[in-house]
Amino acid sequence: MTRSMATPRINITMTGTLQHTLTDGSVASVSHPALSYVKTLVNGVSANQVSRAWQLKTGTITSAATVTIDLYDFAGIDIGAGAGLDGVGQACLYPEIVAIVIVNENAVTAAGALEIEPNSTNGWNGIGTHTAANSSALLGQGILLKVQPAEAGLPVVDASSHVIDLTATGGDVSYSMYLLARHDVDDSSSSSSSSSSSSMSSPSFSSPSSSSSSSSSSLSSQTS
Repeated sequence: MTRSMATPRINITMTGTLQHTLTDGSVASVSHPALSYVKTLVNGVSANQVSRAWQLKTGTITSAATVTIDLYDFAGIDIGAGAGLDGVGQACLYPEIVAIVIVNENAVTAAGALEIEPNSTNGWNGIGTHTAANSSALLGQGILLKVQPAEAGLPVVDASSHVIDLTATGGDVSYSMYLLARHDVDDSSSSSSSSSSSSMSSPSFSSPSSSSSSSSSSLSSQTS
């Protein structure tokens, strides 16, 4: 049985046009910000490579409730193929995270905020602490994104550093979570991790021009 990732890719775009109207009515403008981060990855377990993916779309957390997530093996979480399994039914065992995205799917005007923090027992500090108390909980349409394509990735250590809490505060929260990761002990993935990373060593940055302000981030992958 072959397990692999097909066409993993990370795109982050933030664009806008900063304008200043002068006293004579003329307008000075500059494309600012102008971020286009494009990271094309390949299958494997080394730098610039991923071998696993997981996602949960539009989960619900009732106000004042907490969902606890084990990022190493997603124990007890069923996204459709069985508890602790990914979208194609294989076991989730992720010692390294390459990219993680958590989204508060509520309307931007909704009251519910999403707190994200390490669990008090075996918490994964890689996520950081984002709570209402420190004014960094995700309000409606808020996104938390972390990317680490280096060979070490964002380490997840089973039984010591692997658990996060998602808490809804001020109202119910609809949320989504997306993950690109590596499973180091998988032989079929390891076989593809030799020299391909060298050709993918740097993300592509460009400076697009835009007449309107917008910002967005996206992470896409396919599993085959």
